[in-house]
Amino acid sequence: MTLPLPSGDTWTRADYEALPEDLPVRVSLIHGELVVSPRPRPIHQRIARRLATRIEDAAPDAWQVDTDVDVLLDDDEVEPVEIALDIVVYSTEHAYDRPILAESVTLVAEVVSPSTKRKDRRMQPALYAGAGIRHYWRVETDQTAPAFAVYTYELDDSTGAYVATGVHHDRINSTQPFALDIDLKSVRER
Repeated sequence: MTLPLPSGDTWTRADYEALPEDLPVRVSLIHGELVVSPRPRPIHQRIARRLATRIEDAAPDAWQVDTDVDVLLDDDEVEPVEIALDIVVYSTEHAYDRPILAESVTLVAEVVSPSTKRKDRRMQPALYAGAGIRHYWRVETDQTAPAFAVYTYELDDSTGAYVATGVHHDRINSTQPFALDIDLKSVRER
């Protein structure tokens, strides 16, 4: 498959938005560069879907939950950032269109695998924090216990960075961003 070229030296949001929706790869726009990655494996999608369903079941009416949707983190004209995220919890006041604006988002969750690059584990959360997204979860998918875990973070207003709030292997029981009690065994196993 051949992707169209950007209109200039870097990719603009207009170039990105003009891409076909049925691409066989996952694309994100990070500081004006198109980042292409393979579609996630079935286990990745299954875990994301199951976790999103548990979050949605607990979410108050003011929040909606979607998977594999674009979030606009930075609308900079020269170096925009729009990333396809695994799980996004955002305000029902956001008109349901693409992309979801970061200021509408309270939680993003990424399902990562052991092969995910270290730089991606550092860079992308920094982008979410910079956009003001209050809660971030990183789901480690290695299926061998106790490696399966959900790492939870909250934005520290004084530093603008995430601080760890927990590592969850069996259950997430939290009041943030709203009351949650999720049995993680039901997320990782049938």
